[in-house]
Amino acid sequence: MKRKLVGGAAVLLAVAALITGSAGANLPGSTFEGNDGNLVVNTAGNTDWANAPNRHIGTDLPTGTGDNSFGQGAKEDLVDTTVVSGSIPNSKADLAQFYVGNEQAGPDNDIFLYLGWTRANTAGTTNFDFEVNQADQPDLTTPGPKTLVRTEGDLLINYLFQGQGTPQLNLRTWTGTAWSDAAPLGSFSEAAINSAQVTNPLPGGTPSPIPTNQFGEAAINLTDAGVFPPDVCKAFGSVYVKSRSSTAFNSEIKDFIAPVDVNIANCARIIVEKVTVPSPDPTDTSFPFTASYNAAGFSLKDGESNDSGDLNPGTYSVAETPVPANWALTSATCDDGSDPSNIDLGPSEIVTCTFTNTLQTGAIQVHKTAKHAAAEGGVIDQAGVTFTVAGQTVVTDANGLACVDGLTFGSYNAVETVPAGYVADGDTTKSVTVDNTATCEETPYVGEVVPFSNTPLTDVTVSVDSQVDGGTASTITCDDPDSSSASTGANGDGSLELSDLEPSTITCQIVIDP
Repeated sequence: MKRKLVGGAAVLLAVAALITGSAGANLPGSTFEGNDGNLVVNTAGNTDWANAPNRHIGTDLPTGTGDNSFGQGAKEDLVDTTVVSGSIPNSKADLAQFYVGNEQAGPDNDIFLYLGWTRANTAGTTNFDFEVNQADQPDLTTPGPKTLVRTEGDLLINYLFQGQGTPQLNLRTWTGTAWSDAAPLGSFSEAAINSAQVTNPLPGGTPSPIPTNQFGEAAINLTDAGVFPPDVCKAFGSVYVKSRSSTAFNSEIKDFIAPVDVNIANCARIIVEKVTVPSPDPTDTSFPFTASYNAAGFSLKDGESNDSGDLNPGTYSVAETPVPANWALTSATCDDGSDPSNIDLGPSEIVTCTFTNTLQTGAIQVHKTAKHAAAEGGVIDQAGVTFTVAGQTVVTDANGLACVDGLTFGSYNAVETVPAGYVADGDTTKSVTVDNTATCEETPYVGEVVPFSNTPLTDVTVSVDSQVDGGTASTITCDDPDSSSASTGANGDGSLELSDLEPSTITCQIVIDP
């Protein structure tokens, strides 16, 4: 059974030891060799400072008059402090570097914090405070008054080594106005000091090599220490280290190394990604989403994503609703195997859910026929006829067919350009509603079919020819409503032409020598 620090380290556990775990093995679940004091990996598959996970390095200003420190009576419980420049007294533990790493590991995905430090000399007690903050600190690299930024629940980890034995680690938390009482980290941690000179393998590592007792390290299971409650999002973004003038907590703090940015968190996140077919989306549609972690909802276009931001571990849902017209939601999956309606987020877990929509498109096919007396059945499929369908120009093939697809659901016009020699049977513009999916290549074709039919036209000429010039005179009158009468000329010859006649019966009267 795991033991937790009650109240975030505000109460000491009676069962906790005053020293860290013994050397010889990593903390359960941890990859880090935090109890050998040598910075390098001893056992294959482990990590140490040479390859620490999420490693960050802070370096102090060079020892001497250019070094800086907290001054004017600065103490740990005060947020208003002052940075001063000048040489750090040897008795105040002159820092050189500090190291910080972290990982989530082990069967329970515990969060581990790894701390390390080097000092410029061995004068003074090794009594260093690592402050782990949720918020960023002000710029501590410049001298002058500073107001430290502390959030309730921030951590202060004291690393104490008094020349022999195992370093002691204690944890305090910020209550909002002061640091809590110290709680020994005991079996939740391990630590070591270098008992002999060791090589410093880190980039820019100082000192190098590291003399005896000038390097220390620690590994801490923050989850087991109660820093990360199982269902509460918590994130730390800044770490720095400082030394005190004595082991008394209310003694002055002196040398420090400016903060480095970190990301130590158990907060979970959900990433929603939008994909359309086709992509890019020719309609530039925005797809609305609702989520249990975002009451206002959000919208995404093809290729866009939404980040939930930090979430408490727990169960969440996200849905695309309503699905926009002309689109079908064809896939909604999460990379952890969850259904988007029931996403189980563990500590520090990031789940990406992808919603894929397919544009609903259909087709319009024109079937063009024409009456032909000589054809079997009196009708032919007419090739070579031009149509404009949904704004696109197409020409009928040998089967009298022309097709346009990729049309989103809606109403479109099909317009015939009537070929010469024919008249349209009905309207040359027809409105078509596309409301089912189809493509022109489908066999059999299942989309919209629009029939067009034409009738061929006939020209008629009625003529008279007097066999004797001027011997007869004639008039020709036909009952075609578009024609008029015709009379012969002086020589008795003449004709009446009737054009573009649809199939019908026409009666003409010819009167000779009226």
